[in-house]
Amino acid sequence: MLETGWFTTAEDWVETHVLSAHDFATFGFAMAAILCLVLIFLIGSGIGSLVTRMRNVAGARAFRRSKEAGYRILLARPTGPGAGRGRKWLTAAIQDHLAEFNFGAPFRVVGTGQITGDSDQKMLAQARKRLATADADMLVWATRIGKDADGFVVQGLSRGGGLRADEARAFSIPLPGRFAALEGEMSRVAAYLLAKKLQPALSNPQAFRPEKMKVLAEALDVMLAGADAAVPAVRAELEADFCASGVHVAEAMGDLAALDRVIALRRSHLEAVDATSDSALVLQARMDLGRALLARAEKQFDQKTVQEAISQLSQVVEALRGDPSIQKAQTASDAMFKAQTMIETRKRFSMNFGS
Repeated sequence: MLETGWFTTAEDWVETHVLSAHDFATFGFAMAAILCLVLIFLIGSGIGSLVTRMRNVAGARAFRRSKEAGYRILLARPTGPGAGRGRKWLTAAIQDHLAEFNFGAPFRVVGTGQITGDSDQKMLAQARKRLATADADMLVWATRIGKDADGFVVQGLSRGGGLRADEARAFSIPLPGRFAALEGEMSRVAAYLLAKKLQPALSNPQAFRPEKMKVLAEALDVMLAGADAAVPAVRAELEADFCASGVHVAEAMGDLAALDRVIALRRSHLEAVDATSDSALVLQARMDLGRALLARAEKQFDQKTVQEAISQLSQVVEALRGDPSIQKAQTASDAMFKAQTMIETRKRFSMNFGS
């Protein structure tokens, strides 16, 4: 009886000072409605994610069944602020300029869903799986992380060079985050860098005819002049590729104008950095300058030009002698020479004195 009386007193106190029975019922109904809405949202999100996943898989498989010749490129929806505008820019860059650097090779671009994940490893695993499902040559996506000089990052996987999907190389290309800075030559820059991922041989001008490299060198020269907003690493890559292509063209076709441009760029580069450094960029600059000077001396001999070329190239040789990989290669080469000499000596001994 005491317990019943206590509960009745408590209930009367709550209804008097807190909520009435009607208010409690209203509150309970509101909470139930909110829970239902949350449940509906969660179910809808789950169904939406499932539908998106199924659509991505279906699109990738349809891409795989396609019999059209040429490169197959999957373009995922970018993430970050301005993702829609970023997708439009990246699509236009590929569609408008990639063929220029593929030398007219056909290609297809098909859109796919976002590459998501809470870590780079998970995103790469998802991207690799989708690449394999579509049997595509490249999967590209982008993330806009801000308005800095490297705020728009183009990432992807490429099977360039005949790799399998599980061997596809990951890459990352930093571009300006401000859309105004992406105008002009930057779309051609992005297309060229993606073309290099599809065709790694573009890094080796000797793999192509000089006529093709002449067109590429001219395009790279224009891009260099109009890519002031590019991050230093991208500009350095463009300059190195231009110089390598220009020297190759000059050696084969005698283009002195290209040589003078290469010589000026490489001298300027060495003046702007620590010339005593043995970094890869400095050594490449010295190599390009030395080759360009020699090529120029072949066309118009000048002893000072040859001496400068020898000076630049000798510094490259001295720096490479201390490289462990070069030393290992030299050791292996010496061992092979010793083995070959041993065999030749044995052959001569057998011929002269018998076995």
